[in-house]
Amino acid sequence: MKRRLLISGLVAFSPLGAQLAPVNEMGLSIGHLHVFPVDREKEAKAWLALGGQLENNLSNNIPIGFPGIIVLIGNPRPDAQGSDGTVIDHIAFKVPNLEACVNRWKGVQTWWKNGNWGLKVESGSKAGQAFVTTPSGIKIEVLEDKALKMPIVFDHVHYYMDEARLKAMEDYYVKMFGAKALKGETDTFSMPGWRLIFSKSASAPMPTTGRSLDHVGFNMLNAEVLGAFVKTLEERGAKFGRPYEPSSMGMIRLVTDFGTNIEITKAQGGYFDTKLLDKGYYLVDEGGKHEGETPTYKR
Repeated sequence: MKRRLLISGLVAFSPLGAQLAPVNEMGLSIGHLHVFPVDREKEAKAWLALGGQLENNLSNNIPIGFPGIIVLIGNPRPDAQGSDGTVIDHIAFKVPNLEACVNRWKGVQTWWKNGNWGLKVESGSKAGQAFVTTPSGIKIEVLEDKALKMPIVFDHVHYYMDEARLKAMEDYYVKMFGAKALKGETDTFSMPGWRLIFSKSASAPMPTTGRSLDHVGFNMLNAEVLGAFVKTLEERGAKFGRPYEPSSMGMIRLVTDFGTNIEITKAQGGYFDTKLLDKGYYLVDEGGKHEGETPTYKR
């Protein structure tokens, strides 16, 4: 099922060895970024130019994989705005040679259509740092790590919150998902495959819901552990925007008080390796519908 997928003449295939991180004691790791672009094709090509590769086609998204995360390019939202100034202001990757990457990204040209599908590149405020912006306005920090053995890996999600709610937001990720504070790094927490960095904003940031970077998702290994985890979340006071329901990729959606929703899915490692899918993928569709049935949840 692994494939080389063609998007309007651009073939992307590279031996990144990408996969999701092993789960923590609560059964969770980072899963995905869900992007709803202004222009789907241009956005997908920009993430490929960044260094991702096309993965197994399992859902109604263009799946672009990096070591540590899958980026799902969903249906277009022509009026979608970027990530700058929202709760998730930017996300970050690491590369072993920043100068070489920046030069490559700046050199991306289009020949087939007017308009830029590449990455807007800007210098950072310190050595070994740059920022790139995708066509849909998603801001990406790029950090240099000369010891890195892979061409690019996912590093962190950077949240911004007003001071009154900052501590409560950090506590939420600790309580619900088992995030662990990192010693010597203020307002920084670890999750398998990534870091969570929280910073104080001068005013309440804009919600992510409805923006081009709509939400970040966690992943669990299979439907059984996800179903069991729902009970834990209920006991801890989680609010559900989408209740648990078996479906092809299996998911729940949590509604928070911080302006960003959180998806928890199962078996998303299947985007990288179909052996990691569970049988539910083959039995029901994305909405939880068996053949001949009407799903109880409607998007």
